[in-house]
Amino acid sequence: MSGRPFYLNIRHKISQLLNPALCLSCGVPVSSSAFICIDCLGAMEPVSSPCELCGLPNPVDDAICPSCLHHPPHWQSMTAPLIYQGNTRKLIQALKFNEQIHIANALVTHIHPYFNSLGVDALIPVPLHLDRLLDRGFNQAEEIANTLSSFLNIPVDRKSLSRIKSTESQAGLSLNKRRHNIIKAFQYRGRPYKSVAIIDDIITSGSTMSEICKSLKKSGVKHIQAWSLARALKHD
Repeated sequence: MSGRPFYLNIRHKISQLLNPALCLSCGVPVSSSAFICIDCLGAMEPVSSPCELCGLPNPVDDAICPSCLHHPPHWQSMTAPLIYQGNTRKLIQALKFNEQIHIANALVTHIHPYFNSLGVDALIPVPLHLDRLLDRGFNQAEEIANTLSSFLNIPVDRKSLSRIKSTESQAGLSLNKRRHNIIKAFQYRGRPYKSVAIIDDIITSGSTMSEICKSLKKSGVKHIQAWSLARALKHD
């Protein structure tokens, strides 16, 4: 862990000692291990009947939606339990932009049972470009991967995947611009794992995951799962 995330974690621990445990979403008192109150948890809506490949609500009673049957993605399965809206959106944005990296631990604590870790050799967080990492001070995907690792007992590979192209933020871009923005942005120089899970905070269009999968497959990685905290239902 670099110096800044270490400082932010220490700051949060001191705050916990000096103040009663409060819900990270609404501020009401909760037990020290709860992080989020029952009401706010209830307002964090899970994706209903998600397609196993794209993670979006499946309009048919099947594991895979018609769209993915006709146009399969570059990965073999997706797990993104929560809909990116309401309290979920509020907390993830606080994690990314307000330096509240303890939120990664709080959210993963509540949703880690959704993730099927069977046969997964490594967790690979989506990397930030060095310029953005220096500006933000931490990588939220890596924080999520670290907490998942502690629950699932799967190692985190932080070195094999790098972001070699400084791209415009994907937020606010159309689907077509997202795809072009991320082309050749990643480089994988790691082991040809049999199975890995790529970790991110949100999956929106899937463009980032697709580009990463292309790089991993060129290096012989056989089976790729896409994991995130949340799935955006709209990307335009």
